[in-house]
Amino acid sequence: MGQGVSREQITRAKEISIEDYILSHEANNVKRIGRAYYLKDHDSLRISNGLWKWESRGIGGKNVIDFLIHVRGYCFVDAVRHLAGDEVAVIRSVTPKARPPTEHSKAERAPFKLPPRNADNSRVIAYLEKRGIGKALTQECIDRGLLYESATWHNAVFVGRDENGKAHFAALRGTMGDFKCDVDGSDKSYGFCLPPNDRDCKTAIVFESPVDALSHKMLCPMVDGYRLSLGGTALAALTRFLEHHAEIENITVCSDNDKAGNSVAAKIAELPGLCIIRSLPPAGKDWNEALQANPAREAGTSINRNEVKELEDKRKDILFLEEPFKYPESFRIKDGDSVKVTYAYDGEVATLKCRFIDETHLTIGNNTYHISELAERMKKNGNKVEPIPNQKPMLNILAAKYGEPLQAVEIPMTDAAIKKLVGGKFETEVLYVDGQGINGRYGPQAHDAILRGKEGIAVCGVGGENNTPTSLHPYWAQKYKRELGTIDPPPEKADFLGKIDKLKEKAAAQSTPPATPDRSRKHDATELG
Repeated sequence: MGQGVSREQITRAKEISIEDYILSHEANNVKRIGRAYYLKDHDSLRISNGLWKWESRGIGGKNVIDFLIHVRGYCFVDAVRHLAGDEVAVIRSVTPKARPPTEHSKAERAPFKLPPRNADNSRVIAYLEKRGIGKALTQECIDRGLLYESATWHNAVFVGRDENGKAHFAALRGTMGDFKCDVDGSDKSYGFCLPPNDRDCKTAIVFESPVDALSHKMLCPMVDGYRLSLGGTALAALTRFLEHHAEIENITVCSDNDKAGNSVAAKIAELPGLCIIRSLPPAGKDWNEALQANPAREAGTSINRNEVKELEDKRKDILFLEEPFKYPESFRIKDGDSVKVTYAYDGEVATLKCRFIDETHLTIGNNTYHISELAERMKKNGNKVEPIPNQKPMLNILAAKYGEPLQAVEIPMTDAAIKKLVGGKFETEVLYVDGQGINGRYGPQAHDAILRGKEGIAVCGVGGENNTPTSLHPYWAQKYKRELGTIDPPPEKADFLGKIDKLKEKAAAQSTPPATPDRSRKHDATELG
């Protein structure tokens, strides 16, 4: 990189067309639509008629050197040397119309060869530390031969090897800029794979990229399994992995939380004979975004995504009206909070817990009301309902130690309270019960979650984009308590996962039933009129 370039090298580099370069060096990263080509790793980069244009940035041109500088992060000298053939495969003239490539062009493809190694891995270690990956984990990958720093361009090289340790695949990620591509000749059926701690492990955890796999290891160090990167959303790496690992019984799908990630998760869910769970990142689109968003992140330290002390209050609002069937509202409280009721006939004061049923129904004490019906009774009988200020947020969830049935519990809305229930750090498994989402527009929506720790589990609701633990809906609390039964300990985890799988299937076939007041039962002492 410290050397200059000759005028002849510059001339030769400028003669290369943008189509020739893209189709010979980034064939796996390009898709053709009509007469134009689009890069898969950029939102709006179009190549057509010898010109490239990055619409969202408002830049473009026909010079491949400019493309490498502005899009791939090269400096001028590096771009010229790259195009002139310095330590890269020779550019071949490829006619854009010759798609798909002929058998002859396939045979001319350069054989797979790992890029030369740098003397040290300092830039790769620093790059991954900026993305939240601890130095110890990076060094573990380097020691296993799964990662190193390339000599010339100082890229991070993530290596995919077979069972005998032979390399067949390598993904390049620039330590500066956003450069990314696969090494020429790479076989995508050999994915980057971080092995488990337990050699008898029967679980595979699937990701789209190596960085996401490492991020998950940082966030969930207690979760063990083969962490396999697909190198995108194709299933070739998973298919081959399963062929050579017949012992695998469970797959956790950790693909991105977007349309492509949900699509590949749906495909994996169709694999027969396996217990398959979808696990979403607790924040952001992918697991690295979740890692970088974690406030407890420290470079070089393994952390758990559940270390936030206070949980964000995502409980549903319960509405109280001033007048029946009219607005404005009198006040609102959160699901699980209590109200103070003053009875007009004797002045007695009672504190009653309230539970959210839906936007127009609630349970107060042991009775269920429509919000307008409650307002009507209050007005008719002269009773007064008031909020209790400064209530400590509480979660109403289910929990059980292993070997015991689920029980309803109320705990403070803190991370520490959940950990105390389940025995420390926990693994989160999101349950999906609404396959169509809101009006069928937004895809599967997270409904509730299983939190499994060393000593037991908790079942809670989830709220917001980050699936923050919140109180369970009363209907689902009863359903889970009835159908999950006694909770199996970790050695017999497969039976428990089977129960979860069946529960998901049942829940996906139905929606939450409308909660209407039960007028057939007798009212108890907490009746408000």
